[in-house]
Amino acid sequence: MPRKASKNAKSPKTSKPAANGGKPKVNKSEWIRSQPKDMAASAVVEKAKAEGIEISTAFVYTARSNGKGGNKAAKGKPGRPKGSKNIGKEIAGDLTALRRAVFTHGFEKVEGFLADLKKSVGL
Repeated sequence: MPRKASKNAKSPKTSKPAANGGKPKVNKSEWIRSQPKDMAASAVVEKAKAEGIEISTAFVYTARSNGKGGNKAAKGKPGRPKGSKNIGKEIAGDLTALRRAVFTHGFEKVEGFLADLKKSVGL
């Protein structure tokens, strides 16, 4: 649902008059945000051109999207929470080491090592 322009709408900010005695410079983004939200970007560009302000439709879209307040809550770092581990990669690394041992020492020798390990652990 489009917003209605409020009666107390802020006027765009202007700075000091130009050094050559011309018009004061207008903050283009503020000027764009002071226009009705439901006005098409091309219509905003045409209105700006009539007032002597040079902008593009892309600038209108950018100013409007940057003008949205949004949720400004602090975001945490992306990724896993601190302290959590990626166990899948650890297991894959262990299996790779086991395969490497089988290829290096032979299956029988590694199988004997695992049998001795089981006995020492009590399995």
